[in-house]
Amino acid sequence: MRGQFQNGRSFVGKTWSLRLSGYAAGLVAMSILLFVGVIFLIVSLALRSSAALSSFVQAHGVQRQAVILNVDNIVHTSTSTNGSGHTTTSTTYSALVLVRLAHPVGGQTQTTVHVPRYETAGTGDTLTVLVDPDSPGYAELPGSPSTPALLPTIFLAVGAFLILVALTGTAIVGRLWLRSRRRAREASA
Repeated sequence: MRGQFQNGRSFVGKTWSLRLSGYAAGLVAMSILLFVGVIFLIVSLALRSSAALSSFVQAHGVQRQAVILNVDNIVHTSTSTNGSGHTTTSTTYSALVLVRLAHPVGGQTQTTVHVPRYETAGTGDTLTVLVDPDSPGYAELPGSPSTPALLPTIFLAVGAFLILVALTGTAIVGRLWLRSRRRAREASA
């Protein structure tokens, strides 16, 4: 344990240090990359089901005219800071629009339309919607999938790349550590 933690304490002749060795720091960095990669894979799987539903509705949805009863525009804000301290904020919108269908689908006369952008239409305006035949409470606008099919693939690719980098980095750090131990043994012999 010598050289791994340093704060002046000694335990059974071993000195502990608060500073991590270069190898331990490398392993911590690779662990963080691995964790982030796994999170990307999990998000990819969650998005895949949304994208599949959206693709199904776009391909097989029942087209209906509908009158808007309520529009709920939802603000999505993300903030990021770069290395020099500059903060960037981006805002995107999506909307949930409650509509009354001109002709019922599956016995339902109302549905919620999932819109991937800000909806400017208001109460009383008419829309053409695609209603999910299996779940008439869900609808989308024709040509505007709520979740694009490419999005889960992007998350999957980034996650797989991060995991590959983490595993490769761990193997490199391990080989360097073993090499340094071998050299230390040869030098002391």
